[in-house]
Amino acid sequence: MLGKLAHAYINKHHPQIIWINGSVGKTSCRMIVYQTLQRFLPTKKIYTSPKNFNGELGLSLSIFEIEKREPNIMYFITTRAKLIRKRFFWSKPYDIILLEYGIDRPGEMDFLLTIAKPHIGIFTAIDAVHSEQFGNPAEIARAEVKMLKHTVEIGFLNANYIYAMQLKDLISIDYLTYQTEGYDIKADIIFKDEKFFVSDFKGGLGVQFHLRIKEKKYAIQTNILGKANYGYIGLWLAVASILDYKYAKLEARPEDPMLRNGSHEELKLEYALQPGRLSIFDGIQNSVIIDSTYNASPLSVRTIINTAHNIKAQLFPQRKIWLVLWDMRELGDLTEREHRMIAGYVSQVADHVILVGQYMTDYLADELEKVGYDKAKIDKFYDANIAGKHIQAMLKKPGEEYFIVCKWSQNTIFLEEAIKHFLLNLEDQQELTRQSDWWLNKKNKYFGQK
Repeated sequence: MLGKLAHAYINKHHPQIIWINGSVGKTSCRMIVYQTLQRFLPTKKIYTSPKNFNGELGLSLSIFEIEKREPNIMYFITTRAKLIRKRFFWSKPYDIILLEYGIDRPGEMDFLLTIAKPHIGIFTAIDAVHSEQFGNPAEIARAEVKMLKHTVEIGFLNANYIYAMQLKDLISIDYLTYQTEGYDIKADIIFKDEKFFVSDFKGGLGVQFHLRIKEKKYAIQTNILGKANYGYIGLWLAVASILDYKYAKLEARPEDPMLRNGSHEELKLEYALQPGRLSIFDGIQNSVIIDSTYNASPLSVRTIINTAHNIKAQLFPQRKIWLVLWDMRELGDLTEREHRMIAGYVSQVADHVILVGQYMTDYLADELEKVGYDKAKIDKFYDANIAGKHIQAMLKKPGEEYFIVCKWSQNTIFLEEAIKHFLLNLEDQQELTRQSDWWLNKKNKYFGQK
């Protein structure tokens, strides 16, 4: 019912639809594009849900700009009434909407496509996450490609991932390729020369890099770290240029010169970061916390480890790196293999490892010992609060200064609660992920039962 209402709403108002999908990176990509388009298309009404709403229910709620979801019958009744009023009586709410199409089981993409088909489709990356439901990444890719097959105008493909590049021959629309790993590769949108610096951005760190979108060159400074995010910035500057050109023709006005091809542009782009997605906090005893606790997949774990290593090498070579890792979920039959496979990354970067959860303590700890990592540098726990108190006690001992890198999956783990034990500023707790009253009540019950 909600899907049919949302479909009718889209057909009534005809907004430009931008659709982001893939098994990793969707929300970060979506929030970067939203803020980029707000800056470069200031006369347009642009909407995306501030929540991580995707899937069968979340997509429809996003289209109607509903930003609260509660699992009870009264919420369903009042929301249904509100959506029916919006469907028939409200004026056009936005010119552009950004939707995150998240799927976690076979058949879900077919349903989402009955609600809305995108004008612009962005494919991020495929990883082993959701293999528990699909069986393997190839099956996930076959489901995700349906989005691009139904995209109306233009698609964007991640040139660093074989599953994305295999789609080129399967789609009939124009497409651009972009990269997210920073090394030389043939793509329409590329970046290079990543250099970190101590900045006045919130968190105290920034990055600068060179970006090229076909013939257009940019020098970028930003507070959003991580190579995939640099690719997303380039991608969304390209989207802004495409939309600006389209609106300029429709409205008989000149294009924004900032978005035209031509001379080199210098841009300073500051973004509001999503909680738990590579945020930087001050920790006790002069430590620095890298918080990426929203979710975890094999690809995102490797990415955060590489990012921490590069920051250390460029800015703070004297600091030690502690990796705080909890289980990666929804990997199905690939669970043991994927946890063991990150041992090579962990052993090369981490000076100390704090592992929490069954999979990390069983598989990664065992594999680290097999590759010769010092067993004395591995601590194992099953509870986030106990792990956080242990890290707090370790930091209070005199000695080195540390980077503490925290990464985990959702679902009954809540590693963000561990971070509270070694944050320097208590007010930063509100900027951790899952801090709403609903989540805090759920976590209090969970930890109270342990």
